[in-house]
Amino acid sequence: MKSPSSSSYITKAWVEFMLTEYENKKETDTKVTVKTYSIRNATKPGESFNAELILLDVQAVLSGGEGPEEAPEDKEYNLIVKFLTKDPLSCELIKRCGYHIKELMMYSEVVKELNDFQAIHANDEFRLDLPEYIYGKCTEKEYVLVMGNIKVLGYETNPKREGLDFLHAKLAVNHVARLHAVSYAYDKSHNFIEKYPCFQFSNAISAFFKPVVWASLANSITFLKSKKTYEEMVHKLETGKTTLPLKFAALWDDQTRHKFLCLTHGDFWNSNLMFKHGSSTVNEERSIESLKLIDWQISQWNNPVFDLHYLLNTSTSFEMRRDHAEEILRHYHTTFTEATTKMGTPVPNWNYEQFKAEFERTSLVGFLMGMCLIQGTLSKAGENINHTGSTCLSNACCHPCKVVVDKIKTGIAKVTVSFAFKPSSSYIMRACVKKVLSPIGQELVEGNNEVLNGRLLDLLMEADEKGVLDVLTL
Repeated sequence: MKSPSSSSYITKAWVEFMLTEYENKKETDTKVTVKTYSIRNATKPGESFNAELILLDVQAVLSGGEGPEEAPEDKEYNLIVKFLTKDPLSCELIKRCGYHIKELMMYSEVVKELNDFQAIHANDEFRLDLPEYIYGKCTEKEYVLVMGNIKVLGYETNPKREGLDFLHAKLAVNHVARLHAVSYAYDKSHNFIEKYPCFQFSNAISAFFKPVVWASLANSITFLKSKKTYEEMVHKLETGKTTLPLKFAALWDDQTRHKFLCLTHGDFWNSNLMFKHGSSTVNEERSIESLKLIDWQISQWNNPVFDLHYLLNTSTSFEMRRDHAEEILRHYHTTFTEATTKMGTPVPNWNYEQFKAEFERTSLVGFLMGMCLIQGTLSKAGENINHTGSTCLSNACCHPCKVVVDKIKTGIAKVTVSFAFKPSSSYIMRACVKKVLSPIGQELVEGNNEVLNGRLLDLLMEADEKGVLDVLTL
């Protein structure tokens, strides 16, 4: 059966087909008959630009099965359905980079393969936890991913404006250390990339990140100039602004200099961590029962320290990093080392000092990731950029016109994305991205968003104090 391309095309027949496929993996000849179903948006406007996320709640009856007189069974399903974004430009970029394929592979095959491996070699001690995979389809013209809705089980994301405290960050790095360690150990005997070539490292991220770095840097310079007390820092940023994106790409892309490679999450920050809390408290903080990682579109075979940079610089406060960063990094290294050793694949010459040296060598990457993501996720202007809103073409009676317009937009998007990957387009892309992100710069100057301004200023000052910005003048 053809999969729906968006929430507007979900039908009862497809829901029955999809759930019957799911149930038959557990017990053959099971039939799912839908009594009622409802759909609603899973995100608020501006919260997601790379996908359409839908909550699908289903009341159904299960019949058949292997038993000769199996009684019908009522069952409720609470699901998340993920489609490609409706925005043609973002959709074409995702397809060009294969992000959607990687996420579907993670849910449908990779995590199960890695979990089976670590269960054999480490007695299931380093299990990777994701929402349950229900159904997926990926072809040239179809894409849909259906997962269990873990919010109904009590999981929730930590508010992004608060950032992660020590206990939440510690648990997060424990889980990403498992991912790194299990994939590294698995690769030693199974050749991960040969089996899953879609996760091969690609410089697509750095190619598109360069103009974002440049535009975010321009916003940061404008912001600091408005303060009139950071002349030296402004000088460093202005001196290095033309080479800064190139320095980022050099650190990110140089696979030969990284100590070792493994499967990385790639988008390892606050909003992609879902915690389940208990009823008890520790030092007036709710206890944490478990964690599940979501949103695997940017996962790839890369340097594991980048996931740590991403988390610390995008999702924690300066105070948390000042007081606990060392402990968090030591916890990560201990977990990773114990896991790889238990699975019989310890990394040679990778004691804590060597790990820390690699972390510090790539610290510019962490700073730039933080600078860009803080501006994009904490600003009101950023939400407006992501929110395309509805138009007159959303009306059902205008559907034929909308189809034509969408095809035109898709054609333009293909040309634009293809153009963006060409080195000769760098100047034009930089100007376009700067124009799109300039409202964030204005918001920074106005100073009404205290969380945004505070987190960005802390990150800039911390990078300067640690000497990260000194590399810009070299």
